[in-house]
Amino acid sequence: MRKWKILGFLLLAIMSAIYSFSQPQVVKQKQETALYVTLEGAFKKTGEVKIKEGMRMKELVDQVGVKENASLAALDLERVLKAESRYYLPVIRSDAISLNKGSIEDFMKLKGVGRKTAEKIVNYRNTHVYTCLEDIMNVEGIGEKRYLAYRDQLCL
Repeated sequence: MRKWKILGFLLLAIMSAIYSFSQPQVVKQKQETALYVTLEGAFKKTGEVKIKEGMRMKELVDQVGVKENASLAALDLERVLKAESRYYLPVIRSDAISLNKGSIEDFMKLKGVGRKTAEKIVNYRNTHVYTCLEDIMNVEGIGEKRYLAYRDQLCL
């Protein structure tokens, strides 16, 4: 009888060991990918900033703050932020050219902008509204490089 108990116990131990090794260990890890945007210009905090998915520009402005001379009118505060994007907040300048009101002659004052490009900027405005400074990159002939050169001289 004692032999059967020992044999039963050993059999149970062996079966338990086999069962525990045959079951894969499932470890669920909630991977949360961090979302970042890059802020430049008159934000109080510039560089990479962590954001939440679906966050709007207004929430970001409240989170990081803006400098006293910031031109908030240049931002679309209702815009949903896109991860890995750059956002620039210009400072208020009295000599800035308004994308929504500037004339062809005004735009021709920008270095490298001739009459044709100035006309394209104005024509774009006739069919679209400039809601942020980056919209100027939608004009044919103006890419990121030219936008970066002009952004301090522009306002909405």
